[in-house]
Amino acid sequence: MKVKRIFAPDMRQAMRRVRDEIGADAVIISNHRVAGGVEVVAAREEDYELAQAELRRNQQRNQPKSRPMVAAPTDPTDDALASELRRAQVRISEARRRAEQPEPQVNQTINRQIDAEEDEDLRFILQSLKTRQEEQARKEVSHERNPEPDNLWGSATTSSAPSHADEEPNQLVKSMQQEIQQLRSMMEQQLSQGQHSLAAPSAVPERAKDTPLQARLHSLGLGEGLIRQLTASIEPDLSAEMAWKNTLSRLADSVPVIGEEYIARGGMIAFVGATGVGKTTTIGKLAARYVLQHGSSGLALVTTDCYRIAAHEQLKTFGRILDVPVRVVDENHNLDEVLLSLRGKRLVLIDTAGMNAGDAEGVQQKQMLASVSVRLKKLLVLSCSSQRQLLERAWANYQELELNACVLTKLDESGSIGDALTLAVERQLPVAYVTDGQKIPDDLIVAQRQDLVSRAVLAAQYTGSETGSESDSQMFRAG
Repeated sequence: MKVKRIFAPDMRQAMRRVRDEIGADAVIISNHRVAGGVEVVAAREEDYELAQAELRRNQQRNQPKSRPMVAAPTDPTDDALASELRRAQVRISEARRRAEQPEPQVNQTINRQIDAEEDEDLRFILQSLKTRQEEQARKEVSHERNPEPDNLWGSATTSSAPSHADEEPNQLVKSMQQEIQQLRSMMEQQLSQGQHSLAAPSAVPERAKDTPLQARLHSLGLGEGLIRQLTASIEPDLSAEMAWKNTLSRLADSVPVIGEEYIARGGMIAFVGATGVGKTTTIGKLAARYVLQHGSSGLALVTTDCYRIAAHEQLKTFGRILDVPVRVVDENHNLDEVLLSLRGKRLVLIDTAGMNAGDAEGVQQKQMLASVSVRLKKLLVLSCSSQRQLLERAWANYQELELNACVLTKLDESGSIGDALTLAVERQLPVAYVTDGQKIPDDLIVAQRQDLVSRAVLAAQYTGSETGSESDSQMFRAG
């Protein structure tokens, strides 16, 4: 049986990888939390059922020969129900996790699309369970009309009470059906709650008052406060298109950016942010770019992440490829000692562990970064695919470190970058770089105001929430 072990930061990404790598008919064999995320073991349903059948055959061959009765073979439907039950349990745990998270903003088109996709998955599970139950019911009716012999030897002896071998599989099937029915009720409840939250009238009272210009800005994913700021002094006699272009120009002027190659200044730069936002990959891209331009002799890499299993292996791989030293901060070598030993390097890029604000390890990480004796610059790495609440939480978690700038990652995975732009404008946090893919070092560029606004317009047009012309975004590209 071909079994795949998949690691991911959370269950949603793990299930997406299972679907992509194995297929929609994958069976979840086990799942549990590990340091840095979750581990899921999965296999194709067909392979899993064949392996189960082979195991049963081996067990039957190894049974004592003195046993007078041969147990009735397990109905294949039992295996199918058991497999469906395992998949349903995973879906339910994922639905519960989503229910505990903050509700997504109404103006985030990409989140609505993801929710719709997951709702469809749940409906598919419900329909599949219903079909399985109907098939089992037909089998039971057929069995009552045409009962099997009491044993495999075809004895004509009859008995009013079923044998233990016949009764046990039926009890197992009924138990499964009861548990599946409970899961079905829970999933229907989750679906109804999700649909109710999306349709709640309280979510859009202010949007009904939007002007056409404000509605177009909402389609970019911008926050309410920023929209009011951009439209506060727009001349009322301007045409709709001229007002739109003037507002986009104001937006571009308000976005703070570094506007130049940040690593060209040299120094020691720490990259902070939540787990999974792309800190290590961003460091790899910047390191490769620096080596291509200046060589490897003046560069060193450092990691403070000793909490996750093999967390520093990716950074060490970059170091071997680029021929640059990689230092690991641990209980024997604190950050200050490591950085002092690298004072002769022109550029030191520091990868940090992603921690929550309340974690003891997170507090320790921040104290370590704040207490070093060397001058340290800090860049906050933000994923554009994250919701506004998560972006704000990341900023609140690290802002006490006196952040110098930020890096916006995963633009290629986001349906809107308005939330990230809103945070940068409202917190006056300059954008140093943006990344839009996994290629090293190609998919990383120096942030420019006009390009960021152009990307916001293009993203809205791509998702269908903004119907402006292509020229709306083209007018910023040349700038």
